[in-house]
Amino acid sequence: MQEFHQSSKSQQKLVVFVSADQVPLYGGISILGNDTIENMNNVAMAMNITFELKSKADILGVLSTFYQTIGCPITFHVNQLGKPLSLIDSCVYK
Repeated sequence: MQEFHQSSKSQQKLVVFVSADQVPLYGGISILGNDTIENMNNVAMAMNITFELKSKADILGVLSTFYQTIGCPITFHVNQLGKPLSLIDSCVYK
């Protein structure tokens, strides 16, 4: 993400695409290993993605840093692996 400057009375939306490859599924192998091939389409695995947003602002000559934690609960379905998954309306801002 590139750095940008913004006046104090304006708002700006920022869209970010998050991708991952070969995410370790600790404990997920037992879920996938217990089912037969016929029942694999019904298998769902829950995962939480948590990341922290860091922003800096120059307020009256003092550089302040703000942190915001964002958590997104996700449910992966085996028959939909490899397809994009939308996080719209599924994230919680703390």
